[in-house]
Amino acid sequence: MIMQVNQVVSNGRNQFEILENGLLLYRASSPFFKPGTPVGGDEVRRLILTDAFNRLLLFTDYNVFENLVASAIPMSWLFKGAKQVRRYSVLNSENQIVGRFYFEQTGVAKSKLVLEWRGRLIVGYRKEAGKKEVVSFYDGETQIGQLTKPNAVVNNCDCYLLHFLDNSLDREIAAFFTVYYDFLYHNHSGELMRGRRTDVEYTFDRYNKMFNKNFIADNFGKEENERVEQFIKDAYKSRKKK
Repeated sequence: MIMQVNQVVSNGRNQFEILENGLLLYRASSPFFKPGTPVGGDEVRRLILTDAFNRLLLFTDYNVFENLVASAIPMSWLFKGAKQVRRYSVLNSENQIVGRFYFEQTGVAKSKLVLEWRGRLIVGYRKEAGKKEVVSFYDGETQIGQLTKPNAVVNNCDCYLLHFLDNSLDREIAAFFTVYYDFLYHNHSGELMRGRRTDVEYTFDRYNKMFNKNFIADNFGKEENERVEQFIKDAYKSRKKK
């Protein structure tokens, strides 16, 4: 499974299109700041995933009390082993909870992203690697996927490539998690920007060892790995021309 997630609107709204083989599969949106919204108020509003014809597939629910309790004790991982924040329930069009997203802190420089989906637990490890950032996804001890993002952005519109092993994860939840990830790390809600922004960043986390630089080449082939690297280079080149 190879998909591309493109943010297509970032001023006034946050909207995304998810494509596979150039065909539109899904649309998605995340909250954008509204005047009068209290600090942190965006978090309680929904992230939404629809099909290509705007029919609702998935949406999030943010439990304010649950998240306040989880965030109330600094460094609670010292006592409980893990601190879970930014928890969102994932519901389907029939209002049934089918999954959850959350960020988990397990120690100093030890953090991970967690995706619960239909009884399964998928863990993502984030790494900033210069001109790109990646999230490596694991099901138990087995890596099943990778998210790749160039650190070059025009008009606050981010883009992502997703690579998952066949039959390892449903397309809709992989796409929807990417929108959650964007909201968590790259949401510029209320920031009206036009122009180019480029970064070269590195992060240290004790889970950096979970990043396998050969995952795409080993599982999708050398040509696909080269395409991903060119995707990163093109992002910087095209932004330099703006």
